[in-house]
Amino acid sequence: MSTMVFHAPYPVVTGGTGSSARPPRMLQAFRDLGYEVLDVVGTGAERSQRLRALRRRIEDGARIDFAYGESSTMPTLLTESHHLPTHPLVDLELLRLMDRQGIPTGFFYRDVYWRFPAYDASVPKLVGYGTKTLYHAELLLMARLVDRFYLPSDAMAAYVPHIDPRTARPLPPGGTIVDIPRAPRTDGTVTLLYVGNISEYYRMHALIEAVGRVDGVELILCTPEGSWESVRREYEPLLSESVEIVHRRGPELEPLFARADVCTLVVEPAEYRDFAAPIKLYEYLGHGKPVLISAGTLAASTVTQAGFGWETPYGTDDVAAALTRLREDPAGLESARRAVVEGRGDHTWTARARQVADDLTSLR
Repeated sequence: MSTMVFHAPYPVVTGGTGSSARPPRMLQAFRDLGYEVLDVVGTGAERSQRLRALRRRIEDGARIDFAYGESSTMPTLLTESHHLPTHPLVDLELLRLMDRQGIPTGFFYRDVYWRFPAYDASVPKLVGYGTKTLYHAELLLMARLVDRFYLPSDAMAAYVPHIDPRTARPLPPGGTIVDIPRAPRTDGTVTLLYVGNISEYYRMHALIEAVGRVDGVELILCTPEGSWESVRREYEPLLSESVEIVHRRGPELEPLFARADVCTLVVEPAEYRDFAAPIKLYEYLGHGKPVLISAGTLAASTVTQAGFGWETPYGTDDVAAALTRLREDPAGLESARRAVVEGRGDHTWTARARQVADDLTSLR
């Protein structure tokens, strides 16, 4: 059996949503490929213990094919629950061990939100200065010890300081294939589904207003209750009987996907979204749903180039026109659905893990 090392500077727990869903699904994907996975994850104390066990395995002659790590959205030194660096060297020692042993090492760098003005506005000035210093220092060290930087997209490389762009590879999220029967519509209506937060980052006023303008189109807006309560006042004037607000998660989402003809990522444009690869896009594809998405984003390029859906400029009139076209083109809806079902196997978590394994083992 081939063996690999999986690293994350925090506990890896199944059942997470959003960015926290990625580490456990990548870990499981490597196991599904048949690898024996030696994980160095958990609290600082747990990682120290597992690193000692890994050293013993290597000293006993174990062959490690490659190592792969998942980053945190915060500096690694601050990932303990109390944010104190109680084990400041354990993660660096792991990278150095891999480097000394000649084990190809890849690292998924998740987020560069800290490089944008919105980050400065969200944290106290002194805190921001300290965390940015740690982000820079961490990347300087990793640039010397990591063979491959995996990023959500090629375009993100321009925003990540200190790394050699030649070492960067795109590794967007994946999805899990879920087959849900969808009875053909006979009444000519189209049901859209959005699953996720509504926030300053995910603003969708134009979508909600447009749905109210177009007969025969309905929107299921599934968002956490707290998220909805924080924005309810600004959205309520835009609501119509065609918009259904629900608060569900996990298995409770499946009946919503069964009702949906199209999933949506029609949100207000932002520079950060130009290179972002939202995990919900791949969850939509995994469920076999075509996607209506805001134009001009990386995710829109992914959707339209593969024939997985349609893009629309963000604006009430433009979105309403796009919804009208969807309602009037059932054959186009079915064609996009078939393209998603046929192509989604290339966008699973297992496909992402296989990409990493092939890439890193080629470096030996």
